[in-house]
Amino acid sequence: MNLRARLAAFIVVAVGMAVTVVALFSYGFASDEARGEVDDFLRERGPTVGLISALEFDEFRNRPGRGQVLGGNQGPVSGSSLTPFGEVIREDAIAQFVESSGTIVTIGLSAVVLPVDERDLVIAAEGGVDYLRDADVAGVHYRMLTRPVGPGVAIQVGRDVTATDEILSGLRLRLSLLGIGGVAIAAMIAWLIAGRSLRPVGLLTDAAEHVAETHELGARIEVDRGDELGRLGDAFNGMLAALEEARTSQQRLVTDASHELRTPLTSVRTNIELLALGAVEGDEREELLADLTSEVGELSHLVSELVDLATIGRDEETQVELDLSAVVEQAIERLKRRSGLEVAVDLERTIINGAPDRLLRSVSNLLENASKWGSEGEQIEIRLRGHEFSVRDHGPGIPEADIDHVFERFYRSPQARSRPGSGLGLSIVAAVTKDHGGEVFARNADEGGAIVGFTLPISEE
Repeated sequence: MNLRARLAAFIVVAVGMAVTVVALFSYGFASDEARGEVDDFLRERGPTVGLISALEFDEFRNRPGRGQVLGGNQGPVSGSSLTPFGEVIREDAIAQFVESSGTIVTIGLSAVVLPVDERDLVIAAEGGVDYLRDADVAGVHYRMLTRPVGPGVAIQVGRDVTATDEILSGLRLRLSLLGIGGVAIAAMIAWLIAGRSLRPVGLLTDAAEHVAETHELGARIEVDRGDELGRLGDAFNGMLAALEEARTSQQRLVTDASHELRTPLTSVRTNIELLALGAVEGDEREELLADLTSEVGELSHLVSELVDLATIGRDEETQVELDLSAVVEQAIERLKRRSGLEVAVDLERTIINGAPDRLLRSVSNLLENASKWGSEGEQIEIRLRGHEFSVRDHGPGIPEADIDHVFERFYRSPQARSRPGSGLGLSIVAAVTKDHGGEVFARNADEGGAIVGFTLPISEE
């Protein structure tokens, strides 16, 4: 069963249960009302006789034409129409006396004798509260009331409720038909609603299957609703856009990396071939070996940066609360050990949430970039204030045409092509900063040189 059918079935079951509960409640209320009217009618008939003495009842039973005495309690009888209790006997009710011995004394001309059970005899003998029950006489449904009226005597009043039963039966039929019709209509509406509601899911499924078959990440689904399914469609479109961007970035990285790796690999291969042929000797051989060592070092550095760039944001290093100034100080100590450059430091304690190793690599790259471009004998100015970290050199600055490209992968300005480097250092800075929710910046200082850095969100604590 598909999702649409399950959703429609759920709606139908819910509607069916609601209709059933309403129908049962309605029928129960109507049945109680109808039976209540009959019971009230029987209670009104009973008090008409009132309490009678043993003498009055004996006189009524023994007078000719006043009543008929039956030893049993079943079957039709005929009796006199004369009775001192004429108020009890009407065409819409049946009445009779029952003695504690089980003797029935009929009242009027009724051809029906109401049944007597043990509780009726107990009420006749001992008295007690009214006893209401249903009885079947010759296939006819009666509602009966038994009430004590004198010593050893009780009166029984009964009413044919066949008409009431027919009304209730008709009501049951109408409620059943209405319930079945309501559930059928609900099923049709539920099927339409389920189809309409799940349309984005169907479109999403089609798009996912299309992407799985064709690997085309440009597929999108139309979203024209603002509910949860609309959000799901937007999320799916966003996921496809992110995947498309990631694949494009990956392809560009592979293309750029292959281009950047081709030059040093070609040089290394040429130098190795020359050494293998023995075409160079003496000082020239030493220079060739030195050049080969340098090329291999550059190649190793390039591969390392490619790996770093590819794994940023995907490694298992978790972000923790840390002091960014401590990370900067660690990067400064490393720079001093490697180059011996003088630096001017202006650091402020700044608490952030970040990955220590990645931030250290990002800060180190900024320091190395400044040391490469700075003028000889000039200090590198390092500043951390609030959420902004920056490094300033006193070199030639950044040409205006290159400022917007300095953080691109493998981008090297014409001035930088004669200097060592892979063109990945600042792109790693940009990737780490983005992974931490920050932004990078690059600009020229008014007094000369370039200022490059990043801003990160400060921890709320």
